[in-house]
Amino acid sequence: MRRVGHSLAITVLVLLQSAPIQAKEATMKKVVTAQASFVVYLPEGWKAMEGVQPGYRSLIVSDPDGKYEAAMCYGWSLAGNNSVALAKAFAARIGGQYPDLEIRKAYRSKEGQGIVFDGNFSDPNKGKRAVRCWVTVKDGYFTYSRIEAPEGEFSKNKERLLTILANVRLLKGAMNFKGGTLTIEPLADHRLGDGSATVKLPKGWQLQDMGTGSFVATSPTGPYSFIVGSVELLDPRLGFQVPGALMSDYLPPSKGLKFVAEKMRLASNIRLVEVTPRKDLVQQISQQYTVGPVLVEESLFTATSRTGEQTKSYSFGVSFGSRLGTNWRLWHMTVGVPVNKFDSFVPTLAAMMKSYKINDEFASGYIARGMARVMEMQRQTSELIARNAQEIHTMMQAAYEERQRSMDYIDYQRTSYIRGTQDWISSMEGGVVYHTDSWGTRNTYSGDHYQGTPFDYVHFQGQGPRYDEQMTPINSRELWERHIRR
Repeated sequence: MRRVGHSLAITVLVLLQSAPIQAKEATMKKVVTAQASFVVYLPEGWKAMEGVQPGYRSLIVSDPDGKYEAAMCYGWSLAGNNSVALAKAFAARIGGQYPDLEIRKAYRSKEGQGIVFDGNFSDPNKGKRAVRCWVTVKDGYFTYSRIEAPEGEFSKNKERLLTILANVRLLKGAMNFKGGTLTIEPLADHRLGDGSATVKLPKGWQLQDMGTGSFVATSPTGPYSFIVGSVELLDPRLGFQVPGALMSDYLPPSKGLKFVAEKMRLASNIRLVEVTPRKDLVQQISQQYTVGPVLVEESLFTATSRTGEQTKSYSFGVSFGSRLGTNWRLWHMTVGVPVNKFDSFVPTLAAMMKSYKINDEFASGYIARGMARVMEMQRQTSELIARNAQEIHTMMQAAYEERQRSMDYIDYQRTSYIRGTQDWISSMEGGVVYHTDSWGTRNTYSGDHYQGTPFDYVHFQGQGPRYDEQMTPINSRELWERHIRR
């Protein structure tokens, strides 16, 4: 576990700069956690709780009253070596539990591998709380550390909490998960038939093309699957049933996916293990998707496959609602594997999900094809409803047109996040667009390419490569329609 040790060493060095090691003082005692993954020194009466999540192990240390807390996580990063994305994910988890979370300060190391951020939030049972978090990542492995205390007592208790973290040790074999050690299977490129997307899959996997960026990929050796797709559902408030269509009240993604899978008999005995609301993404998407509510979630669930085998799955989903109460849409990206292989499969899971990319050229014709589909749906609806057909047609047409424009911009945001890219507008060059990715920044008009630090996605902050200007990021629907969609 050399790579985990390297990440751990970075965090320990950061902690040691803030607090001396005092593990041998009389009030501290040595404790080995229940699953023998960690050694930790605790003050008298304190407790340590170990946990196992997809691809990583966690440790939470707290005092008898639960006022003070120190936590650490070690494992495989679903965000690769992108420490910023990883820090945002952990901040989102805190914000999902405490909606009033305020990030007051954030710092990034010169090498870009480490992030530190401070915040405040309100706990219904403990009152105002202060938190400081560290995130480091190296070679795909991460370390996440957190200290937490009542807001007015944070400073005077910081040293003790840091001392506890600085003396945590990861035992040999701790990163051996059920089903084997963490490894990445060799992946091969696949392209959807309509050119809408590409994805990397393990050798031998079969891909069923569902069109428009959607597919179902399965393994011939067992209940392994990777699905990207969307499902349209009618709302009971519409007042009539369309033969063959799914009908349900508007649901969050985790419950929506469970409903669809059971109704279509894709799986049974579905049990949600963990659901993480992504309220940070809801806020961003809702600024552009204006025709109804939006819910975003990450979820873990177990199920029985159609062949009778037990599986465990990770899913990232979005539910797009409608204020008209006529229909709603579930979009999801889901990976499922045998339950006893899930932990060791996490690195491959992450590599597969990161490899999914929407083709830019396909996106230019997406609106036209989408509108043709909408018109056909309108025609079918008019045939089913003889009374007030023209009124329903006009109402739904306007809603679908606005929804289509919103969905295309949301697809642009989503694929940019997955691929780690950002577009910028140069006012000094008359609106020329610069495109930043993991390799550098490219002038999309002249083709000039500026490689490496400080022009890659993690480090580039929008400083014009040619002129002394701060370029404008394309982070709104208005800018996207003016400079990208046209």
